[in-house]
Amino acid sequence: MSDAHQSPNLEELTPEEANRIIHSHRKVRYGTACWPCRQRKVKCDNKSPCENCVKREHAQLCSYKPNRSATAKSASTAPDSTPAKKRARSPDEQDARSQSNDAREAISAYEPDVTETTRYVGQNSIPALLREQTSSANEQQEVNGIRQDMRSLLGLDNSAPFPLMSSRHLDRLTADIASELPSDREVMKLFRTYKEIPQPFWGFVIDIDDLEARLMVYLEDRAKNARASTKTTKRVSASWLAILFAVLAVGSQYHDSPYHVRTRDSQKYIQISFHFLRLGNFLLRPNLDSIQALLMTSFVLLNDMKAEASWALLGLTCRLAQSLGLHRTQPLDGRHTPDAVRKEMSRRKLWWTCRWHDTLTSLSFDRPPMTNMPCCPIPLSPTADTEGWAYLEAMYHLCQFISERLNPDAAANADYRQILDNCRVVETIRDKLLLQLRSKEACKSALDRLQHFAIRLHTSFIISVCCRPALLQRDSNRLDAPQRKFLAGRCKLNLAETVRMFLAMHQLSVIPTRSWAFTYHGLSSAVLLGILGETKTDPEVRQLQGDLISALSATAAKEQTSPQPHIRRSEHDIELSGPLSRALTALKNIYDHGSVIAPSLKREGSISVSGSGTRTPSQSMLPAHLIGSAMPGQDAQLARGVQADLDPHQNAALAMAELQQQNGGSVADFSAGRVPFSQMPQQQMPDISSFDPSTYMSPMDLYDSIFWESPDPFNTGMDSMNFDFLAHPPPGQPPQQQFYF
Repeated sequence: MSDAHQSPNLEELTPEEANRIIHSHRKVRYGTACWPCRQRKVKCDNKSPCENCVKREHAQLCSYKPNRSATAKSASTAPDSTPAKKRARSPDEQDARSQSNDAREAISAYEPDVTETTRYVGQNSIPALLREQTSSANEQQEVNGIRQDMRSLLGLDNSAPFPLMSSRHLDRLTADIASELPSDREVMKLFRTYKEIPQPFWGFVIDIDDLEARLMVYLEDRAKNARASTKTTKRVSASWLAILFAVLAVGSQYHDSPYHVRTRDSQKYIQISFHFLRLGNFLLRPNLDSIQALLMTSFVLLNDMKAEASWALLGLTCRLAQSLGLHRTQPLDGRHTPDAVRKEMSRRKLWWTCRWHDTLTSLSFDRPPMTNMPCCPIPLSPTADTEGWAYLEAMYHLCQFISERLNPDAAANADYRQILDNCRVVETIRDKLLLQLRSKEACKSALDRLQHFAIRLHTSFIISVCCRPALLQRDSNRLDAPQRKFLAGRCKLNLAETVRMFLAMHQLSVIPTRSWAFTYHGLSSAVLLGILGETKTDPEVRQLQGDLISALSATAAKEQTSPQPHIRRSEHDIELSGPLSRALTALKNIYDHGSVIAPSLKREGSISVSGSGTRTPSQSMLPAHLIGSAMPGQDAQLARGVQADLDPHQNAALAMAELQQQNGGSVADFSAGRVPFSQMPQQQMPDISSFDPSTYMSPMDLYDSIFWESPDPFNTGMDSMNFDFLAHPPPGQPPQQQFYF
C-alpha cells in the first residue's frame, strides 16, 4: 500500500499535517458555464459556443478553460466535448422557445453586452475613490473586481432584465412586430423625409450619415434572407432598431400624406421603437442610441399634441443621459486622436439636444428645467468662432440663455435693467450666425431661408417673454409707468415678428404647422396681441392674425384625394391640443367680434358659451356665494347647478366686473384690496355676458387662463375600467361556495 493511503500516526500528527490531508482529499468543483456567462452571472446552455456568446457577437471568447485552476488545465476536456446534461424541456416549452427565437431572428436584434456601456458616478463616490488610489496593473485589476462587486450594492447592477415587462410578453410583442415590418421602399421614403426636413432643424440623430450607411447594409441583408434558406443577417442592436423606427415615426409626421395616414403611421412606428427600447432594457442599460430614440419619442408625442407626456418623458431621458455622464466633459488623458475627439463631440451634442428640448418645453409651461446645471461646453465646429454659428449651434446658445436667465426663479427677480440686458443678449445671437443666415437676402438655399426664419421666430418670441413683466399687475414688479410702457411696446413688436416669421415659414414648408413648438410660439403670440387690443388698433396685426387663422384651419387634406380607399378624408390638416384649440377659438373670437368671448349666448335651462372652448366668464360661471344671495328662485338653483366650472381667475374677474358695474369702482381700486368683500351689494346682478374679460383681467392672467387650464389632479374617472377578474377559490373549495366574500 502506498504512503498516501497509509494510516497516519495520530500521536505524531501535527495540525498542519492534518489540514494538508483534509485539503488533499477535497473534491474540486468546476463551473459548468463558459467564462463570459460566468462573468456576467447568466445562465449558459453549455454549448460551444453557447447561445449567449453568439447572440452578443463574441463567440471567440466562449471558452470553458478559464474557469478551471492552473493545476487542472491539463486534465480539462476539449471545448468540443459533450457538455453537462440539463433538464429536458417539455414540448410546449420547446415550441415557445422556437417561436421566440424565430421572431428575434426575423428582426435580428440583440442586446448589447453589459460591459459596452459605462455608468457615470460622481468624483466623491466609492468607485471613483478606488480608481484614484490604483498605481500598478495588478492593483487596477483588483480594484476593478471590487468596483464590479459593488455595483449591486450601489444599485448600478445592469445585468437584470427589463423590470417593467416580462420576457414572455416581450417575445410575444416581438413576434407580432416581425409580421408587420415596413417594406424597404417605405423605410427609405420616410428616412429621406426625416433627413431632409426634421434633421436640419433638431439634429436628433448625432451621425445621420452613419445611420444611413448601416441602414443600407441592414436592408440588403434583410432582402437576401427573404430569398435564402439559411439566415446570414448581421445582427443589429435593439437600441439601434429603436432609433430606426423613431426616425420613421418622425418622418411620417412630416411626410406629404393626409392627416390620418401620418397619424396612423407615426403612432405605429413610435410604439415599435419603444418596444425595442424595452427589449434593449433602456432603463438599466442606457446607451447613446437609446437616448436618441427617447428624444425622438418625446418629439413625436409633442407634435401629436401630448405636451405633458412629452415633458415627463424628457425628464426621464435627461436622467438617463446624466447616468451616462453626458453632461460632464470626458478627459481625453492625452488621447487627442480624431476618433476620441469625435466621440467626445457626439456626447456633448447629445446632451445639448436633451437640454434644448427640456428647456423649450419647460418654458412653455413656465416650469424650471431639470437640465439647469453646470455642464460640458456647447459643441461648436472649428470654424464657429471665425465664420459664425450654424442653426443648431445658435439654438444651443439660445437654450443656454433661457436656462440661465428665464427660469421662473431668475425671471421673477429681474428688474428693468436686467430685462434690457436679456433682450440685448438674445439679439446678439442673431449677429453671430453664419453670413447666409443673418439676413433673408444673404440666404443661398431654401434651407437657409427656413433656418433664418426659424431663428428669427425663436429669438423674437424669447424677447417677448423677457418683456412680459410689463404686462402683469401694477404692483407685481418694480417697473414704473414709463418703463412699463416701453417694455410693453417692445413686447408687441416682437410678438408681431413671431407671427410674421411663422407665416413666412408656412409659405415654404409644413414644418411650422406640424411642429408643436412653432405652433405654440406663433399662436400664443397672436392671442396675446389680441388680448392687448392690437387687433383693433393695428391693421397689420389684424392681417397677421387672419392669415394665421387660415393657416391653422387649413382643409388641404379634404381637397386632396385619399391615396387609399379605406382611409377617410379629414376635415383638418392638423389637430390641436386642448390649450392650443382654446387659443385658436379665442383668436377667432377676437378677430371676428373684438372680444375673447363670443357674444352669442343661449339659455336652455342653463346658460353657456356657444362652443368657445375658452375659460372666459359668463352667467353660467357666477360664484355660488354671489348668486345665492343676489338671484332669487330658479336663478339661484341654476347657479348651483353650474358652479363646478369655476376657477380662481373667473372668481376674481366676475367679482371685479360686478363691483365695477354696481358701484362704479375702478379695477385698480379693487385689485389693491381697498373694497372689502363684505360690503358687496346684496341685490340682483346684471347680465355681464357682454363684458370683455380683457377690461378687468391683466393680459398675462387672461393669457394663462386660456392656455393652461389644468385638469383635476385627482382621480377624474377617465382611467377607470371595469376589470371583473374571477377570483380563484382556496384549495379544495368549489367556485360556487365562495361565501366568505
